[in-house]
Amino acid sequence: MSADTEVTDFGNRILDICNSQELEAYGIVDIDSALDHPLFQTHYRYYADWIARGMHGEMKYLERGLERRGNPRLLLPSAQSVLTVLFSYPRQREDDGQSPRYARYLVGDDYHDRLKARLESVARMAAEARPGLEWKVTVDTSAILERTWAMLSGLGWIGKNSLLIHPKLGSYVFIASILFSEKSRRTPQVLADYCGNCTRCLQGCPTGALIEPSVLDSRKCIAYWTLEMRGEWKLDEPRKPMKRWIAGCDECQEVCPFNRKPVRDLPDDPELKQLTSHCVTDLKYLENETETEYKARVKNTALSRVKYADSRRNLAWFKEDCS
Repeated sequence: MSADTEVTDFGNRILDICNSQELEAYGIVDIDSALDHPLFQTHYRYYADWIARGMHGEMKYLERGLERRGNPRLLLPSAQSVLTVLFSYPRQREDDGQSPRYARYLVGDDYHDRLKARLESVARMAAEARPGLEWKVTVDTSAILERTWAMLSGLGWIGKNSLLIHPKLGSYVFIASILFSEKSRRTPQVLADYCGNCTRCLQGCPTGALIEPSVLDSRKCIAYWTLEMRGEWKLDEPRKPMKRWIAGCDECQEVCPFNRKPVRDLPDDPELKQLTSHCVTDLKYLENETETEYKARVKNTALSRVKYADSRRNLAWFKEDCS
């Protein structure tokens, strides 16, 4: 068997493993061909400009990772290919029209640990047939342009809400990746942009954070205010009403036509209540919750990113908006 055949087989092997693990959507592409693709170059320039304009707000980690996002080999020097995997999360959330709301991705345990374990399993299976294979799993914890790599792997397009949209799964998805030290011999496969003339997300954003198609000014975004910003309001302009969101925001996704299909809604799943138990909506309980109780409630969930003091701030904003 020639070396070329062995390398080609590596790409097939990875996709076979993903299929055997019943992953929902996945694709792999070689780094060299991707870095030379106009899409990657355009996205990286856009990202650098976005940072330069200060639209990342206080998220300094995005600024520090600028160079690494332009070159995955700064994360894994031997990297030759990138596998991107999408994991959908439940879309259905009960809402009585009055209580505090949480972004849907916060349902369940901490997705970082769960998805990392899934991808490490894929990587270990790949390494069994490739002695010396090097790999690195990234799940929101490394500086990589996840949405761009997903696009280059044929998994969707960047919608006007600035999120990756998969034609079947919509935008309610986590994006995770593995860098591999072997080539897959797969070149970029880019889907068409099916947003068309639709502007529902631009019109639906309650704070005008989507300042133009696919351009999000984080400093105007409810998700940024409630999840990323620390301390009291720091911007010059007045804070707009948050439509009852106290952790994250799904407004621009709720109006998207590609999110209307029922994917993993779990309407009759007995585990759904347990999965959402940490997303408490009882206002009286939240008002009286101590710091110790809060830490216990959000432990091992993505909601733990919000510190107790900031959760109290978000709750105060909710009460202010609803008064």
